[in-house]
Amino acid sequence: MVDFKKKLNKEQLKVVYEGDGPCLVLSGPGSGKTRTLVYRTVYLLEKGFSPSSIMLLTFTKKAAKEMLFRIKTMACCDSEKIYGGTFHHVANIFLRRYGEEVGYSSNFVIVDEEDAKTIISGIIKEKYGKQKEDVPKPKVIKNIISLAVNSEKTVEEVIGEKFSFFSDEVIDVILEITEEYKKRKKESNVMDYDDLLFNWNSLLSIPELRKKISDNFLYVMVDEYQDTNKLQDRIIKKISEKNKNILAVGDDSQSIYSFRAAEIDNIINFSKNYPEAKIFKLENNYRSTAEILEMANLVIKNNTKRLDKDLKSVVPNKGEADVVVFSNPLEQADYIADYIENKKDRSEVAVLFRAHHHAVELEMELTKRNIPYLSRGGVRFFEQLHIKDVTAYLRVLLNFKDRVSFERLLLKEKGIGDVGAKKISGKISSFEKVEDVFENKEKIAKEVCTATSQKGFLKIINLIEEGTEKTISEKIKLFIDDFYNHYLDFSFENSKERKSDLKKIYEMSFDYEKLEDIISDFSLSEDVEEERSSNSVVLSTIHQAKGLEWKTVFIISLKEGDFPHAKAVEEGSVEEERRLFYVAVTRCKENLFLTYPRYNFREKQIMPPSRFIKETKGVFSDEDFFEDEEIIMEDGEDGEWEMM
Repeated sequence: MVDFKKKLNKEQLKVVYEGDGPCLVLSGPGSGKTRTLVYRTVYLLEKGFSPSSIMLLTFTKKAAKEMLFRIKTMACCDSEKIYGGTFHHVANIFLRRYGEEVGYSSNFVIVDEEDAKTIISGIIKEKYGKQKEDVPKPKVIKNIISLAVNSEKTVEEVIGEKFSFFSDEVIDVILEITEEYKKRKKESNVMDYDDLLFNWNSLLSIPELRKKISDNFLYVMVDEYQDTNKLQDRIIKKISEKNKNILAVGDDSQSIYSFRAAEIDNIINFSKNYPEAKIFKLENNYRSTAEILEMANLVIKNNTKRLDKDLKSVVPNKGEADVVVFSNPLEQADYIADYIENKKDRSEVAVLFRAHHHAVELEMELTKRNIPYLSRGGVRFFEQLHIKDVTAYLRVLLNFKDRVSFERLLLKEKGIGDVGAKKISGKISSFEKVEDVFENKEKIAKEVCTATSQKGFLKIINLIEEGTEKTISEKIKLFIDDFYNHYLDFSFENSKERKSDLKKIYEMSFDYEKLEDIISDFSLSEDVEEERSSNSVVLSTIHQAKGLEWKTVFIISLKEGDFPHAKAVEEGSVEEERRLFYVAVTRCKENLFLTYPRYNFREKQIMPPSRFIKETKGVFSDEDFFEDEEIIMEDGEDGEWEMM
């Protein structure tokens, strides 16, 4: 038998002993929510409840595996019979058993995201082929369908909210493809991940079946409840309909995935949905120092849409917390690189940012100093497809015989495939001067292009010809505005974020006079091998860092427009940005640095500090805290701007 009083604190013990009926457990970061869920399950098993009457839902396979393993090692019964795992995993179990009720045989096939995109790609080729230029890429259409399913909205509603730049004609195409995609999956006895949830909910909409399932499950527990979407919440309500024993564990202050259809109202309105609900709070934090938690509490209280809780540190050690102001991002990168270079254990240092392009200067500085680093998410800034595309354009402008880069550009155009691109680039490389290519472009088009690829070829050649005589910044602006923005909108579901990355490249280009220099710097950062040593510093977006922790954390580029993101301010989503900041702060154990590059020399602007920095006032001493005083700027003798 487990000695629960010895293993748990008073907050956790209360949940374990009193978690009957609808219960919401508000669990702050580092407060032991996983431990609480595990011990609550073990407690129920020791009380004699059947494992098969318990459902434990998680969001990741890793979390499910960890919890079920710990339960197995402590429980005195066959805990493997618990219905535990991700929402999709448990949905699969029920659909294998009752799939015929919604039109699927039990041997249905689950297709992953890549397979789903392949099906959509086949539909596009069959229905539209080479006739239409403005057909979004399969992954964009798949993302729209997924958002619609999980947010319980129509495809039209999702397009209106997230892809308003699509024309009516494009919307009609997407709707037609969506219907055909649904039809083909059903005919082939195939489900994608979203179908697993949709069809599980459909099963539970059959009264007799819902009663049978709801009667069976005496206890339903949900981890990371703040990340549930509307469809998942509806499923949970139906399963717990009979016994009402639902234990929802989460933290509204860490709800940061609305772009994936996560619905914060599920946790905010829990007490409204379950008027008899008990509210528990896990506020003792075993990760961070008191000063860090004071900052987190202070900032998050500025959100109006939140449930009240107050993190308290039980960590005895002291740390450091500072706001560090720099003149520009280059100084910021230099300072952080110096700090990291002098650290023996770099694996305990993380640099977190709102968007990947905020760390460009730092990535370049670390590369120059041969300091190993890991990018959370696996793709470094200069290795991203859209950054490599603009780099390919610059390489072609420097050397039009660069066949690899030339082919990369050609493949962006509809009607040009691998074979055609190689044929075209081979012909181009046979010329001695690029001027001869421009002069003979119409002739080349007729010689080596098909009827469908001529237009795309000439578009690329004209782009190169027009960019030849421009400055570096003008070249990049031309590529983005006249060619690439349209490609981004139809090729990537996160085109807005990628456009922000390209804006950063454009801004950086003003620092270069020679084309070969900017290409060399980009290539140096791009081609360096990933160093996976155990002593690498971590660079990560905050979204990718959720659930992790480090001894020292830098949160960088804390200026208005960057963090909170300008688009979020415009769309009224500042509260989610603040929750994102809260998540970033609470990743830190001891030493926290908020960094702010103050001036934009290129645009001759003093950039205002992030409102989140201002909201931490009171944590820092007066001499450390940055006051937003008025600064007079004048031209220096060397033409640069300096503080007077």
